[in-house]
Amino acid sequence: FKRCILIFYMEIIKHRVNCISDIDLEFGAEIDVRDNNGKIVLSHDYPDNNSETLSNFLKHFPKNRLLAINVKSCGIEIDVNNIVKQTHSNYFLFDFSLPYLLKSINMQIPCALRLSEYEKEQLRGPKWVWVDSFHSIWYDDKYLELIKNNGYKIVLVSPELHKRNNKLDYEKIESLINKKLVDAICTDIPDRWK
Repeated sequence: FKRCILIFYMEIIKHRVNCISDIDLEFGAEIDVRDNNGKIVLSHDYPDNNSETLSNFLKHFPKNRLLAINVKSCGIEIDVNNIVKQTHSNYFLFDFSLPYLLKSINMQIPCALRLSEYEKEQLRGPKWVWVDSFHSIWYDDKYLELIKNNGYKIVLVSPELHKRNNKLDYEKIESLINKKLVDAICTDIPDRWK
């Protein structure tokens, strides 16, 4: 008789890691990508000539960590995917408009569907769901179980990303993590979720 022990692993994604110096080898990263003068660069706001190129960033980002790529410019998904897939396999693109999301799904680009209190439609195709909560934790364990049963991996957005520091919100998320319903969490405070 062999005993099999399953270990649940939740990836912690550090929010807005848009330069090499912000990389923490212990955590995944959420980055913002845009096009600038014919290059794909990292920048949350309008890019400039000092913005880090995606290609250079990837040389320093660990291949074993999850990379959540927030697409800030429409129409660059194919270029971004072509750059990332050369060196990394643990990633997804998200937060782009629906026509580009549908195109990415059809092209089998790893992507995530955003769900929030305003966006609840689930689509077939993405492997990940980015579950956002702008005002409060609107979802519960039954809702996340439904998402998991539909074959998605789940990333939750930590409350501080929306300037909330409500103890009850954190307790709800901790409860969902303890029930093994969360595959990753995006946060400004990675050590909080260790």
